[in-house]
Amino acid sequence: MAQGNQVKNGKAFEYAIAKVYCEHINQQGVNAVLVENEACVQARGYYEGFDEKERQKFDRAASETIDTMTKIEPGLMAQKNDSDVLSIYLQKDQEGENGDVRDVVFSRVRPQWEIGFSAKNNNDAVKHSRLGRTLDFGKVWLDVPCSQGYWDSIKPVFEYIEECVSQNLKWDDLGSAKREKVYIPLLQAFRVEMLRLAEGDASVPARLVEYLIGNHPFYKIIKDDAHHLVVVKAFNINGELNKTVNGVKARYTTPKINLPTRIVEFEMKQDSDTTLNMILDGGWEISFRLHNASTMVERSLKFDIKLLGNPPVLFTQHLFQ
Repeated sequence: MAQGNQVKNGKAFEYAIAKVYCEHINQQGVNAVLVENEACVQARGYYEGFDEKERQKFDRAASETIDTMTKIEPGLMAQKNDSDVLSIYLQKDQEGENGDVRDVVFSRVRPQWEIGFSAKNNNDAVKHSRLGRTLDFGKVWLDVPCSQGYWDSIKPVFEYIEECVSQNLKWDDLGSAKREKVYIPLLQAFRVEMLRLAEGDASVPARLVEYLIGNHPFYKIIKDDAHHLVVVKAFNINGELNKTVNGVKARYTTPKINLPTRIVEFEMKQDSDTTLNMILDGGWEISFRLHNASTMVERSLKFDIKLLGNPPVLFTQHLFQ
C-alpha cells in the first residue's frame, strides 16, 4: 500500500471509531459528543472519500470492539448526570511525536477520567523514526546523547549520501552500494551505539519501550482485513486502565505490564540487510527495519519500527468478523 493510501486508510479508521462509538453511546441514552476539531475534519474527509462498501468495513471493525471496551472501561457508559458528557476527539499527529500515541481519546471532566485508542489499519508499526547525519536518536528517544564514536562511525555513510544527493541520484541507481555503503554500516553503527547506551544507563531498555508506545495508557485497535479480524490490546503499563467511574466497576481488569530492564539480544535479522531485531527481557521484542522513504536519495533514512513481541500477560483479544 502506498504511503498516501496508508495514511488515508488509517485516518478513516480513526474517524470510524470515534463516529461509531459516539453513535452507540448516544443510542444507549448516554451523552456523548464528537469534538469537531481540525483532526476530526481531516479524518472525516478521508473517511467520506471512500465508497459506501469501504466505509462499512471501517464501521464494522469499530463496532466489533464496543462490547469488549464497554465491559472493561466503565467510564465510556457510566454517566453521573445529564451534565456529565463524554467527549470524543481525534488527536493531531504531532501528539505522537510528544509521546502520546493515542489517536482517539475519550474523556470526562467530573470525575476526571480519560482513555485512548491507537488505531491501526492493516499496519502495526509503532514508530517511523529517522536516522540522519545530525539526528541524535539517543537524545530524542532515550534522553541519553549519542557518543562521539557514533558520529564518527556514521560520518562516511552520510558523506556518501551527500555525494549522491548532489548528483541527483535515485536510490535504485546505487545498486549494491545502497546495501554495502548505507544500510549495513548505518545499522551496525546504530546497533553498537544502542548497546553502548544501554550498558551505560540501566534505564535505557525501559525508556526505549516508553518512547515506542508512548507515555499514556492506551488500547491498540488493529483492523486486519487479511485475516478478517480486529485485535484489541491493552497497554496497561502503569495500572491506569479499567478505573471505576461513578461507582461502576470494570467487568474485567486488564493485567498491568512491566517495562523491560535489559537487552538480551540485538542482531541483524537472518537473511536481511535492512532489519535489526532486538529481544528484551519480559517478553518484549522489537524490529527495526531501515528503508528509503522516497525514490530520490535523501539525507536521512526512515525506520519502520514494530513490536514483534510483548509481555505474555498483555491483554489481547481477537474479534473475528
